[in-house]
Amino acid sequence: MKLISSLFILFALFTQLYGQEFTKMSDSKACKAALEKQHKETESIKADFSETATSALLTSAQKATGKMWYKKSDKIRWEKTSPESHIILINGKTVKMKDKGKEVTNASAKMVAKKIQQLMVQMMTGEFLNEKDFKIVYFENKSNYKLVLTPKNDKMKRYVAEISLIFDKKELIIKQLTMEQDESSKLDYKFSNTELNTSIADTKFTTF
Repeated sequence: MKLISSLFILFALFTQLYGQEFTKMSDSKACKAALEKQHKETESIKADFSETATSALLTSAQKATGKMWYKKSDKIRWEKTSPESHIILINGKTVKMKDKGKEVTNASAKMVAKKIQQLMVQMMTGEFLNEKDFKIVYFENKSNYKLVLTPKNDKMKRYVAEISLIFDKKELIIKQLTMEQDESSKLDYKFSNTELNTSIADTKFTTF
């Protein structure tokens, strides 16, 4: 009886895991149109996030948590709150950074922040869907869409080799964003408690 119960549990787990696998979409037009419509109707986003960073240079994965705010069309506040404070403010072409309570003025750090700014704005506005800067392959499972983006620009390839975005099929809200620099370096973000089209003051993107 115990053997039968164990086999049943294993079968149930296998079925659940198999159902979560993504398959390539033969026709992505409907998915793309739905995501474009959602991005056009989204004026703001507020969400919690968890971050996991892995690299060959790290002895173990580094984890962090925080909050993000986005306001159409080029305002983003990305704020890590644990284990240490780190804030990136994006307000149009202006990018500001604060690390462990001190504003970052280093020129090279700001240059990297500019690259992040360009990338994050594309992800939030849905601009990436025009495939000007990325080749996109569409996948799906029962509950989600997965878009795998490969940069076309050689300069961008220096910073990121591939980006994966997972959207909830029903609400078309981003659930996960993964950026891979190479096979051993990866940043993974999971979003929760997402709120759309709430009022956010402009000072959220200009003041630490």
